[in-house]
Amino acid sequence: MDTQLLFDTAMLAGEIMLCSGAETYRVEDTMHHILKTADDAEIIEVLVLMTGISATLKRTGEMPVSIVKRVASRGTNLSRVVEVNEISRRYCGQYLTVEQAYDMLLELKGEKHNGSLHPIAIAGACAGFTLMFGGRLTDAALAAVVGAFLALCLFCGKKLEFHAFIQDVTSSVGVAFISIVLKAIIGTPMNMDIVMISAIMPLVPGMAITNAVRDTLQGDYISGAARTLEAFLKAAGIALGIGIGIAIFSNIFLKGGR
Repeated sequence: MDTQLLFDTAMLAGEIMLCSGAETYRVEDTMHHILKTADDAEIIEVLVLMTGISATLKRTGEMPVSIVKRVASRGTNLSRVVEVNEISRRYCGQYLTVEQAYDMLLELKGEKHNGSLHPIAIAGACAGFTLMFGGRLTDAALAAVVGAFLALCLFCGKKLEFHAFIQDVTSSVGVAFISIVLKAIIGTPMNMDIVMISAIMPLVPGMAITNAVRDTLQGDYISGAARTLEAFLKAAGIALGIGIGIAIFSNIFLKGGR
């Protein structure tokens, strides 16, 4: 078996999972199972942090080989995590060769999202949260409009390559701005608080918080602490942006501030 190709397969699987929002222990487990298929494997060590992956393999009679890979960006795509798990299971069950598994992972990494559905998904999520929080159908429709504007802010921030914290702040300012403008136009029938809260829900770091708890419970305290800090910074950015937006635009568009 080609040791380098096996390493590349394991590292690629780990990179896709980590970039897609998988917990560190899940990434380590998947990579360990892939590397364990090496002939005469004597030592297998995998260490995954939020920003990098390290793996070591020693085969009987050979010098140990180690690879370190930096992972700069992370997001949420649970379907990719499921697909990598499926490819890993099929390979470890000898239904795939290492060459086939590597090619499938390369193809999976190269897949692109249908960006046209992103604004629709965000708008629908905002409308759904509005109804869940006790808003009326008119509030849900307005939240969908704010959600579409949020999607535009996120798209522009991505194109301009904003830092994640800056993008959270600017997107939240945008949510506050459009919510206040709609309130100024529509008036009393609009429940601005519910609409604004619902519109920021797609930004809330629910996945980061969940993974922080799961990593901590698994004993991965470094990753757990890092994810907790990431979630705190994201929440702080959202709160800061909403606060700035309300402070500036409520005095401009709303008489009496609100």
